Amino acid sequence: MKFTSRLKRNVLTILGFLLLAQLSSSQLSQSDSTRTELSSLLDSFITQDDEEKADDLLQTLEKAWKLQQIGVKAEMQALLDSIEPLINTKNLERKDFLFLLVKSRNELFHHQYALALEDGAKALEFEKLSKPDELIYLHSTIATCHYYTSSYEKALQSHFKAMEICEANQELDCLPGIYNNISVVYMGTGDWEKAQEYTSKALDQAAAINNAFERSRAIGNMAIIYAEQGDFDKSEEWFLKDLAIYLETGDSISAAKNYNNLGRLKEMQQNYDRALYYYQKGLDLAISQNDIQSMALGYQNVGWLEHKTGNNAKALEYFDLGVAMTQKLGNRDKLRDAYFNLSEFYDTIDKPRKALEYYIKYHDLNESIVGEERLKAISELEVKYETQQKENELLKLSKQKQEGEIVIAKQNRRMRQLYFGLGAIALIGILGFVLFRQRLQNKKQHELILAISETQTEERKRIAQDLHDSIGGSLALTKSKFEMAKQKMNEPSPEMESALSTLEQTTNQVRQISHNLMPGELVRFGLVAAINTLLENLNEGEINAQFLSNQGEERLEPLKEIQLYRIVQEALQNVLKHASAKNLFIQLNKHKEHLVLMIEDDGKGIMYSTTEGIGLKNIKQRVQLLKGIFSIDSAPDRGTILNIQIPV
Repeated sequence: MKFTSRLKRNVLTILGFLLLAQLSSSQLSQSDSTRTELSSLLDSFITQDDEEKADDLLQTLEKAWKLQQIGVKAEMQALLDSIEPLINTKNLERKDFLFLLVKSRNELFHHQYALALEDGAKALEFEKLSKPDELIYLHSTIATCHYYTSSYEKALQSHFKAMEICEANQELDCLPGIYNNISVVYMGTGDWEKAQEYTSKALDQAAAINNAFERSRAIGNMAIIYAEQGDFDKSEEWFLKDLAIYLETGDSISAAKNYNNLGRLKEMQQNYDRALYYYQKGLDLAISQNDIQSMALGYQNVGWLEHKTGNNAKALEYFDLGVAMTQKLGNRDKLRDAYFNLSEFYDTIDKPRKALEYYIKYHDLNESIVGEERLKAISELEVKYETQQKENELLKLSKQKQEGEIVIAKQNRRMRQLYFGLGAIALIGILGFVLFRQRLQNKKQHELILAISETQTEERKRIAQDLHDSIGGSLALTKSKFEMAKQKMNEPSPEMESALSTLEQTTNQVRQISHNLMPGELVRFGLVAAINTLLENLNEGEINAQFLSNQGEERLEPLKEIQLYRIVQEALQNVLKHASAKNLFIQLNKHKEHLVLMIEDDGKGIMYSTTEGIGLKNIKQRVQLLKGIFSIDSAPDRGTILNIQIPV
């Protein structure tokens, strides 16, 4: 069974919310006794005079970080605000480290990821003043911030640092929680084998030390892993185990997230009534706990299921609530996805104007996010370039000074050597300039090709959109008017039937042209989804096609996605037209430094005289544009293998 891209994307979204609820390995939820203790600590500190506060500061901070739990507490923020005037993070003192430790985690709870990372980095400068459990806590905070900003490699680095410290201090019993955290990050990358490996480790370690909380986390993670691999029965079995633990312990926040996961599982199986039941249960629990993250997700999920079951008015009400809460959270990635869901919703209920309005919002926000990343990369390159220029200038000045001193001290004896040296330098400079100019020309030529390709892609998108929204909409309206006229006629004429048939064919042709110009699956969901759709549209009697990929939901650069998609299209056309093949196998695998696309058929092979046909020339040109490597392995009656390697 294949999943839709919307379903896959939302399963991973649930994982993201789960991670924040899993940061503490010693507490299941915020307890009344802890809140009372924190309030007492705040009152005691505020009532002290300045001298007493300064003397008691270290002890207050040590208590505060021990009391810091899951959830956003007004008391903790108030305590931090009271302490901050007494802190000077330029001093290397333990109180400053503890303040930054608690502050960064509190900023994480408030979804202020950039601030949390900044304060976490400052706290690491005080690493020698920390205790092992505090340092593990800090690395967990930093890793979680990276996870929420989709910096998975950095998240893993911080979690592995926490694991090293924990392994060196086994009396802390922290390994199950860290294994669970690592598993969640691997789930975010789509590496289900690694995710299952670390989840199994978490289960074993949690059982060994009788840690019920981390065992529950591992059970939930295992359920999601089975769901993503298509084993829905096992997934539901593990989810229900996890839900029973949460309900038994009274952990309503985690139970709400578990209901969301069960709903997603049922939606994957197209059991919409049961999915809606689970989503509603999760939303009700999230509302009762005022868990805004789960509420925002819950409204989106319930809204989509209300739409799937035909209740569009109620669906729109829930969608609007979900968007409003997502805006309040300030999570632009989730807001971008919410706009995209609304665009799809309006498109399916034949409201193209509203669909276009939300698609533009989605597109603009996505471009803003991508643009900021590009600007940041450019800024980093500029800093490196300026630093290198200054170093070169200093080296040049130093060299000139040395040469000047040599000239003054040994002017008569060294004059000839100096002339020779200057000549050599000039020659090297000329050669260097020629090489630099050649490289610059090559670079400009490549940039021009890229610009042309990107312009063509954008123009294809615009034309496809115009065909779909303008001409497609007009044809649909015309057809509707013809249908109404036909219903008013007692006996529709053959001419009327013929006109309706022609109009239907024209509408389908416009839709197909729009799709060929810029496939909607590619723009919305990426290369893997687009190739799946391309193969699903093949006539089963025509060829047996299979596609495997480890790419998951991770998106490539837009230029690479469209060029690789066109390569697959071109190869598929060649196979269907010329190969007389019965089977086609396509494999797309991402490695550390490159992406490999292999297309194999069992047809009659490529004769030597045809290896430079138009189709293969087009493929070679696209591979060259991506700075890749292209090879062909073929022989008569032995089929053909196209192997393409693209740097990432």
